[in-house]
Amino acid sequence: MADGDHVRDTRPALLREPYRLFFPAGALYALAVMAGWGLWLLEPGSRSAGWPTPVLALAWIHGHTLIWGVLQLFIFGFALTALPRQCRHGEAIPPRRWVALLVAFLVAQAATWSGALGLGAGLAVSGAALGGALILVVAVGFARWVPDAGNPHQPRFAVGALALVGGAAVADALAWATTEPGLHSWAIRAGLYGQMGLALTFLHRLLPMFGRNAFPGYLGESGTRFLPLLGAGLLVRLALAAFPGEAPAVVGGVVDLILAGLVAWQAWHWSPQTALRNWLVGAKLVPVAWFVIGLALSGGVAVGAVWPDAHRAWMHALGVGGMASLGLVFSTRVSLGHAGRLLDPDRWLRTGLWLLQAAVLVRLLAPLWTMPYGGGMMSATHWAAWLWLAAFALWLARLLPRMAEHS
Repeated sequence: MADGDHVRDTRPALLREPYRLFFPAGALYALAVMAGWGLWLLEPGSRSAGWPTPVLALAWIHGHTLIWGVLQLFIFGFALTALPRQCRHGEAIPPRRWVALLVAFLVAQAATWSGALGLGAGLAVSGAALGGALILVVAVGFARWVPDAGNPHQPRFAVGALALVGGAAVADALAWATTEPGLHSWAIRAGLYGQMGLALTFLHRLLPMFGRNAFPGYLGESGTRFLPLLGAGLLVRLALAAFPGEAPAVVGGVVDLILAGLVAWQAWHWSPQTALRNWLVGAKLVPVAWFVIGLALSGGVAVGAVWPDAHRAWMHALGVGGMASLGLVFSTRVSLGHAGRLLDPDRWLRTGLWLLQAAVLVRLLAPLWTMPYGGGMMSATHWAAWLWLAAFALWLARLLPRMAEHS
C-alpha cells in the first residue's frame, strides 16, 4: 500500500472525499432555502407579522441562492472528487483545504441571507461576491492541473465552465450593488448556462464509461466535436445576451434553438434505448432532456413566443429540471459507489427523483391555468416547493448514513 493510500485509509470517513460533506450540505441547504420560499408563498409579500422585510428583491435572492448556493454545493462535491482524478492528482487536495472551502462558502451564504433580510444590502453583496470568488479560486486551482490530464480536452472545458459560473456569480453581486436588472438577467443566464455546460462536460466523459461498466451491450458514445461546438455556442449566446435590443435577442433565440438541437443530437448518441436497461444510467438522461427543453423554451421566448410566465420557464427547466435532477442522480451514484453499495437505488431514492420531476412540471404548467400574480399562481408554485422539499428529504434520509461508510 502506498503512503498516500495509507493516509487516506486512516482518515475519518467524512474526510476521505469532498463529496461526503458537500452533498449533505447541498441537500440540507436545498431544504432550508425552499422551505423558506414555500412558507413565504403562503404569505406573499411578507405582509404578516414576524416576516423580515427584504432589502433586495426576494426573487433575486431566491434565484442567486439556488444557483450559486444549493446547486453549487453539489457541483463542488462532484468536481472536487472527480476532477483531481481526471487530472492525475487524486490525492492533491488535503481535507483541510476543502473543509475550509466549505466553511467559507457557507459563511458567504449566511452573509448573503442575513444582509438581504435586514442587515443591509452591502453585506448581501459582499456575501454574493465572496461566493463567486471562491468558485473562481477553485477553477484557477484546477486549471494548473489540466496539462497533466494526458488528454486535457474534457478537463479544460470543465474548468472553463466552472470559471464562467464563478464570474456570473460576481456579476450578479454587482447587479445587486447597482440594482441593475439587465445585468442580473445576464448573470442568471450565464450562471445556468455555465452549470449546464459543466454538467454536459462531465456527462461527455462519464456517461459512456458508467454505461459500459454497468452492463454489457451499452452502445452510447460521445462525439469529439460536441464540446467545442457546445462551448462556442454558449459563448456566442451569452455575448448576444449582453446587448440590448430586439435583433440580438432574436439571434440569441436562434442560437438557443441550435444548441437545443446539438444537445438532443448528443443525447441520441448516448443511446437512450440501451441506457434505459439500467436505472441509474438511464436516469442521467433525464436532466439532459430538461437541458434540451430549457434551451428550446429560451429560444422560443426570444423569437417571439408568448405564454404566461414564459420569461421564467426556461430558468426552471434548466435549473430545477436539469441541474437539480443531475445533482440528485450524480450524488446518488457517487454515494452508493464510494460506499461499496450496489449501484441500484431503492424505491425511495427513485421516488425522490420523480418527485423532483413533478415539481418542475407543476412549476412550468401552473401558469398556464392560473393568474400570473394571483393566489392561484402562488398556490401552485407553493406546491412545487413542497415537492422539491420531499425529493431532497428522501435523498437525505436514504443517503446521509452512506457518507460515513468506508468503501
